[in-house]
Amino acid sequence: MVRTFDLGCSFGIMQGRLSAQTDRGYQSFPWETWQAEFNLAADRGLEHIEWVLDSWRLDENPILSGTAGVIERTTETGVKVVSVCADYLMDRPLDASDSGSWLVLSHLADAMQELGSQLLVLPCVDQSSLRTPSSLARFASAADQLGDELAETGIRVSLESDLGPAEFAALLTELDPEIFGVNYDIGNSAYLGYAHEEEFDAYGDRISLVHIKDRLFEGGSVPLGHGNADIPGVIERLRVMDFNGPVTMQAFRDIQGLDVLDEQLRWLMPILEGRA
Repeated sequence: MVRTFDLGCSFGIMQGRLSAQTDRGYQSFPWETWQAEFNLAADRGLEHIEWVLDSWRLDENPILSGTAGVIERTTETGVKVVSVCADYLMDRPLDASDSGSWLVLSHLADAMQELGSQLLVLPCVDQSSLRTPSSLARFASAADQLGDELAETGIRVSLESDLGPAEFAALLTELDPEIFGVNYDIGNSAYLGYAHEEEFDAYGDRISLVHIKDRLFEGGSVPLGHGNADIPGVIERLRVMDFNGPVTMQAFRDIQGLDVLDEQLRWLMPILEGRA
């Protein structure tokens, strides 16, 4: 079968990007439209949806409360859930002593195994940033426990961090490569002013998942091609290294919903096809 978007092992979309933005936040679980998004993704040749697990009504999120319904949508549409973005941990940093967090993670791991999801995205940004010695120590302790929890599940952790290339590479040397990889977010790196060449040189071999997004330097998300992210350069680097992990569009969204997404898909297609 000819793939619509030929990059990585699977090319998909972040949950919510196929729906209009709501007042619950820029990235949040789309309660009213999550089932319809599977059909919309399939119509566009997208191969997966990266599930969003945020704090609002956490226990009621279908991936925890109704996994059978999610499996039904993946089976009917052929659109998989290969990764889960644990956004709730941005409000509640993972802590070895927080039994509540571990209970959620245990339930999530069970659900991911049922779905065949292989990557758990751990956002170490905002309140979960690792830029202080105390936060690094907290994370190191939690990472040991997380590695033990996931050791027999086949699930890998994909870390998203705001650390610079050298600091992130140093952290990765302390983490089991069989469990921990990198979620490389093109837009967030542009926001922080990091050069993708330095990042790939530092830890490119640990990248397990890529988010395609554009942001202004020290500014917000913008439509692809309107910010400071070198998206063509990153895609070329991914091709050179023969990247074989999932690639997720975490692109700009607004109250228009599908229109702005389709515009960005049209912008991106020539780059993926080598015509730009």
